[in-house]
Amino acid sequence: MSRRRRNPQQRFARAVVYGIILLTILGMILTMVGMATTAFAQAPATAPPAARQDGETAAPAPIVVLGTRDLSWGGLREIESSSSPAAGDAGSLLDAASSGEPVNVVVRSANPATCPADGWMTLGAGSRARALPPGAASAPTTPACLDAPDAASALATSRDSGYEARPGALAIALAEAGVPATAIGDTASLALAAEGGAATTGDSLEDLLASSPSGLALVDTAAGAATAEQRVTTLARAHEAVLAAMPQARVVIVSVADAEGPSPQIGILPAGTTSPRGRDGGLLVGESTHQAGLIQLTDLAPTILAALTGSPHPGGASARMTGSALALPDSPPSAASAEPGATDSADPSAVEALADDALRARASHLTTIPSALLLIAASGMLALTAALALRRARPPRALITLRGAALTTSCLPLAALLSGAIPWWRAGASAGEPSSAAVAAAVASILVIGVALVALVALIARAVGHPVALVAGLTSLAWLLDAALGAPLAFNGTLGMDAVVAGRFYGMSNTGFAIASAALVIAIAALRVLAPPGRGWALGLVALMGGGALALDGAPWLGADLGGALTLAPVLVVLAVALTAPRLDRRGRLRAGLGAGAGMLVVGAILAALDLVRPADRRTHLGRFAAGLADGSAWGTLGRKAGALIAPFLSNALALATLMAGLVAVVGAAWWGAREHRAWREGQSAYQWLVTGSAAPRWVGASLVGLGVLVVVETLLNDSGLSMAVISAAAAAPLILRGLLAESPGQRPER
Repeated sequence: MSRRRRNPQQRFARAVVYGIILLTILGMILTMVGMATTAFAQAPATAPPAARQDGETAAPAPIVVLGTRDLSWGGLREIESSSSPAAGDAGSLLDAASSGEPVNVVVRSANPATCPADGWMTLGAGSRARALPPGAASAPTTPACLDAPDAASALATSRDSGYEARPGALAIALAEAGVPATAIGDTASLALAAEGGAATTGDSLEDLLASSPSGLALVDTAAGAATAEQRVTTLARAHEAVLAAMPQARVVIVSVADAEGPSPQIGILPAGTTSPRGRDGGLLVGESTHQAGLIQLTDLAPTILAALTGSPHPGGASARMTGSALALPDSPPSAASAEPGATDSADPSAVEALADDALRARASHLTTIPSALLLIAASGMLALTAALALRRARPPRALITLRGAALTTSCLPLAALLSGAIPWWRAGASAGEPSSAAVAAAVASILVIGVALVALVALIARAVGHPVALVAGLTSLAWLLDAALGAPLAFNGTLGMDAVVAGRFYGMSNTGFAIASAALVIAIAALRVLAPPGRGWALGLVALMGGGALALDGAPWLGADLGGALTLAPVLVVLAVALTAPRLDRRGRLRAGLGAGAGMLVVGAILAALDLVRPADRRTHLGRFAAGLADGSAWGTLGRKAGALIAPFLSNALALATLMAGLVAVVGAAWWGAREHRAWREGQSAYQWLVTGSAAPRWVGASLVGLGVLVVVETLLNDSGLSMAVISAAAAAPLILRGLLAESPGQRPER
């Protein structure tokens, strides 16, 4: 039996698929090897000081954690400047901040809003946990949120959190190391509650101080304090008492809950505290957040362990801690300051900067949906207007108007990123609280910057031509570079990625990836018509631009978006095939799809394997998930991710309305496009007059193929995939429309 011969297009498509898969795998291997080598080389330098002092036998100085709730830097400054009786106490705390290491603390727990019990349990677990069911957290100012549950019910509730936290991990690890731990207050005792053990509790702070405790003491200073002024007073008095009775203690002040309003909370670490990431602008850079002056509540458990035992993960109990350790000084500020240059004092304007950062985070949380609605609505209205207006021949003036509207709308995603350089979040702010004026200011900033970008693009396009490739390339490059540089514009920006939701603090966000990847697909396809003919040039363009995007997006020290890299790999394979062999038969398209899927799986397996060989405390979320497949904990993560896919739309009517509108628009556009495509091929389309015998731009078809794969894959691989699909469509639609519109009827300069 003779073997059926494949035609040249099929053989070439197969070679393209395998070649890009191989290049992607090799690139990812080199990236992960470089990351592992760098981490290994830096490990000794970033180890906590106590772990490097061999032969030191003296007991470490005790640590006292003074906790409160619902206290931000903006609120503290407001009380200090008021005529309240607590103004002096607020000033005392601000003085403590100026002599210590002030930070903003992200207190996000396994509940949407963090009640005091949730915060203390999260602190003790070193991972996001919850002590109360979600129903109690949904009414944050009620007694159900403010009261402390018993340890048994809190532990039972925490088992179903989906974060696989181990309550009491801090207490267990300290007990294994022979370090005592005591809690004052019912809610503080939840930090030490663990399965099969009882927390050591004290009656009062006075009794604790009289006993000169060693090890760790956790004190809830907010018990019985109903107002912010009362909480400030009790916290300041407790701080003064500890300094007077235990001058050798290292004192940590932290607000563990944001029950009255989601916001970064105050934190004051001892002077001389250091971070492996150093300082920036006079503020400590969080190891887990990569942001100046920002740490997570989950970071405190490994930080305390490192200070008291010499290691942030001394045993199995701390294996599930997700926080990252900072290095506390070996002695309290009074003793440490005796050595010249031993500590770095906080910048005098540090508290002001922290208050502004917290304000920006809260304002970003408010503007995320309105800003996304602006992009979606503008793109949808443009597409609908164009679909209706172009069903019959229009004069050149109407086409010029549509082209201008399409170009303006296509610049909005880039404008949304650049708006982070304008302090829109300060509009109408009062007492550290964002105003609705900030939302208007954010939207206005996007529109003004968008118009300015249109003028700039039009000026440049006169010289280089092809405005679609220019806008798409700039949009993709800007979002990727911002992610690689730590997201200085995107973090706490108009499109989310804020410290309130606390899903990501650096690198590439889901919204950013949806925009950047859609723009990248169009930029590659549009630039193909400017390159010399030949499949080699097309393949080289995909490899160069796509490979660079993969590196910027997926490298752990740059975009740190492994899910995005796994999504982008098959998209690039399919795009390369669409550009080089656009007329594949059904079997050829099936092979390309299978090759893209196989490449994604192989890349994921290799990345997971390379991540697993790294130390547990340096693994990314992909490595932790792969390890969870072995011990069964990954199923909880999958359940949490599935819940996260729909939870925002069940709890927010505006978000649900936005999603439904976007999905209706996407589905409607897909149905309409399929119908018009059939009519076009049959010569019966109402839009035939636009080309007057010429073919549509060749790059548009390849773009649509790549965008289709992108929307499907990102929806399946991401916990916010539905939102990402809508954002990608909104970013791509005006660019596609601008490419389809001729400079004048019958002309096609952007083929």
